[in-house]
Amino acid sequence: MSRFMYVPIREIARLSGLEEDFVEQRLKALNSLGLVQRRKGAYTGFILTSRGYDCLALNALVKRGVLESVSAAPLGVGKEADVHIGMTPGGREVAVKFHRAGRTSFRGIRLRRAYVGAREHISWLYMSRLAAKNEFEALRILSPEGVAVPRPVDWNRHVVVTELVRGIELSEVPHLEDPEEVLTKILEEVEKAFRAGVIHGDLSEYNIIVTEDEKPVIFDWPQWVSASHPSARLLLERDVLVVLKFFKRKYHLSLEVEREAHSFLSRVVGEGA
Repeated sequence: MSRFMYVPIREIARLSGLEEDFVEQRLKALNSLGLVQRRKGAYTGFILTSRGYDCLALNALVKRGVLESVSAAPLGVGKEADVHIGMTPGGREVAVKFHRAGRTSFRGIRLRRAYVGAREHISWLYMSRLAAKNEFEALRILSPEGVAVPRPVDWNRHVVVTELVRGIELSEVPHLEDPEEVLTKILEEVEKAFRAGVIHGDLSEYNIIVTEDEKPVIFDWPQWVSASHPSARLLLERDVLVVLKFFKRKYHLSLEVEREAHSFLSRVVGEGA
């Protein structure tokens, strides 16, 4: 698919080392299951669908002994990902996140996601893989440093498996017993992540889970940037401002948002950084 919009049957036969008639027969069966999509024109060709990509990733994770089953219904559906509950062979529940880059516009993703880079031609499936790889790398860095993030388990293609965190998105929490304390904890986690060399880059009330004991856990890290990135201070400031504005707006905290953000940055990054 890196060289063809729809890959010709003859090319698939050549790469697989199988007879062309046999390949066509199997591809028709896969097409009927929605795992590939067929197109007729100057030639008959096929592309892999997101469902087919799901099967490849799940197959790899099952063979590795990471997953035994995955819930049919999603636990959550977002703009760029679906999250399901999975079960390990040992009977432990985990979160299984399927990145779905194609749900938002390519231009929008290119503007907001550093992992796309300068690539001119990139499929939605490969973009989803890059997002998963990037997110797993962030969690792999942050979790050992004690940052409140879902503990990473494994990843393959566009799928990331982590510990399952039970809670409610901050945006959906009806009431906090101590909103000032929760805000302080969130900013502490942002600071710890920065000390570990990672800036979320898209932090908001929609990617913070609050557990039953009002502990915040930050998730959704595919767009993270390094603390050494040229725009690090600007992105960190934006993350902090978004969180401060949310608490001021919803919980009417007596915050001078700009001053609080400046104070945080001066302490964490330094005046001249």
